[in-house]
This record gives sequence, structure tokens and C-alpha cells, in this order.
Amino acid sequence: MTFSELNLSLFSWINASPEANNTIIHFAIFMANDLLYCMILLFAWFWLRGNYDTKKQILKAFIFTSIAILISQCISQVYYHPRPFVMEVGRTLIYHAPNGSFPSDHMLIFSTIAFSYLFSVQRKLGIFLLGMAWLVAWSRVYLGVHFPLDMLGAFLLAFALNFFGLKLWNLYKDLDSQMKCNRD
Repeated sequence: MTFSELNLSLFSWINASPEANNTIIHFAIFMANDLLYCMILLFAWFWLRGNYDTKKQILKAFIFTSIAILISQCISQVYYHPRPFVMEVGRTLIYHAPNGSFPSDHMLIFSTIAFSYLFSVQRKLGIFLLGMAWLVAWSRVYLGVHFPLDMLGAFLLAFALNFFGLKLWNLYKDLDSQMKCNRD
């Protein structure tokens, strides 16, 4: 089985059937479209109410996510993979522009933030956020705007960025600590 065949097979298994339950469809729409805004509001609240360490972790997640989106845009310029509805595959339940689908920006954002927390002292929050990321991934495929391999690609990109970016982040953190000691 080729990657394309696997991708189409998984898509047809996950994508909403014509008999899909309306409650599940509405839940999927919330996860696909609105959860991102809820998360942004939550982070803004934590930024305003949090201590230095909380703000530093949010800043790390923001920087890593910004880099991830930049990389994603570069990938989209070099590699175009059509969305399911462009290929006239499956059932599409939300509107999306017919731009490239690989990698999924929604999954990339959620996964990058999740790994940012997973690779910190707040591992439990990172695990929770990874669960949310996979719910977002399921919802975007279920609603017909992405393929499963779009999600896997975003997940792997987020992991790699955090894995290698953490080394730079810690190096900077160590340099910052040394500079503070030298000033005192």
C-alpha cells in the first residue's frame, strides 16, 4: 500500500459519514475552529496573571510556534498537496480555502505548544495539550478539510522543532543566567 493509498484509506475511515450524529459534528466544528481561540484567550489570561516562569514558558511556546508556522509556510511554497474537497474525496462540513493541506497549521500550532510544555517542568499540561492536539487533528479530518498524513507531518515537525529548539533555548537560558551572575 502506498502512502497515498494509506492516506485515502485512513481519511475515508475517519471522515464523517452522511449518517453522522449532529452532536459529534458540532463538537468537531468547535474543536476544529474555536478551540484555538479559547486557547489564545487562556494563554493571554495566564500571561496577565502568571509569574516570571509562566511568562517564560508562554514566550517559549510562542517563539517555537512562530518558527513552526514559518517553516510550514515554506513547505507549502515548495510542496503542494490538495485538500480532500479539492480532490472531491469524502464529505466536507466546514469551509476552507482550497490551498495546500500539508502540513496542517492547526495541528502544528497545537502540537508545537504541547511539546513546548511536554519538554518542560509542566509535563502533565503538555500531555493534556497533546491530547487536545489529536482531537483537533481528528476533527479537521472528520470535517473533510485535511488528510491524516497532514496531521502526522505537522506532529513530527512540531516534535523535531521542539527537540532541537530546546537545545538552543537551554543554551540561551544558560548564557542568560551566566550574564546575570557576572552583573551581580
